[in-house]
Amino acid sequence: MSVYGHKKSSGAPAPKPAKPPTARAAFYDLDGTLVDLNLVHAAIFTLANVGEWSGRVAYLLGLAARIPRLYMAERRDRRLLNATLFEAFKGVSRDRLLSLGEEYCERILIGHLFPRGLELIEANRAAGIEPVLVTGSPDFIVAPLARHLGVADFAANRLVFSRGRATGRLAEPVMAGDEKAAWCADYAAQRNIDLADCWGYADSHYDTAFLATFGHPVAVNPDRRLRAAALSRQWPVIHFEKAASSEQPDDFDDGRDLQQDIERSTRGSDGAA
Repeated sequence: MSVYGHKKSSGAPAPKPAKPPTARAAFYDLDGTLVDLNLVHAAIFTLANVGEWSGRVAYLLGLAARIPRLYMAERRDRRLLNATLFEAFKGVSRDRLLSLGEEYCERILIGHLFPRGLELIEANRAAGIEPVLVTGSPDFIVAPLARHLGVADFAANRLVFSRGRATGRLAEPVMAGDEKAAWCADYAAQRNIDLADCWGYADSHYDTAFLATFGHPVAVNPDRRLRAAALSRQWPVIHFEKAASSEQPDDFDDGRDLQQDIERSTRGSDGAA
């Protein structure tokens, strides 16, 4: 299995031979498409729980210092946004990130899955269309979610580690923009899958090239620019409502301002910074 996938057990059988050309897959973006959260939310949660209190504050202040760059990157280049955000993880141990990924998935992420998104995955699976996650979220968060959803393969961003600690750099390919589309093309070629028979789901205009890769692109909860592109290309547009459980704010409400989230997470129990 590639670094983008996972095995359900240590005794998993050898990889299956290439699927016949009739095999079909559905490729799902994650943030904003299947869950009503984003990558920044996951980063704040992770950095707020990495270790002792003094260490958490240092990591969160490092993230706060990157806010101007993050806003600029969000407007210009999703790849740059990912690279800038993941710099904040420099120095965190691999083991701690794996542990926090499991915790974030169990405590928060699963409760923020769109119910209709889950129904869509199952309906596609029942029709013989296998789900694949393709996301800019980190693999230590995506792997436990994939296991929860029963998804065998996924593409996610991966940190580079040195001596068991994150360097703050991302391994290639970075899952953003055109590189998501290229990964899907490689994935399909290796498995003899015709992308013209596949579905793609995403919410951001940065994923326009990703969606255009498939014969059946669908804009989910699209931003203004993706909605315009979808309407001009006659792509279906669908909207998912939040899960009832996600209406209750968690430790980091995604509707808050990023700066406020970071400031709130650096306060002690007495409210002092």
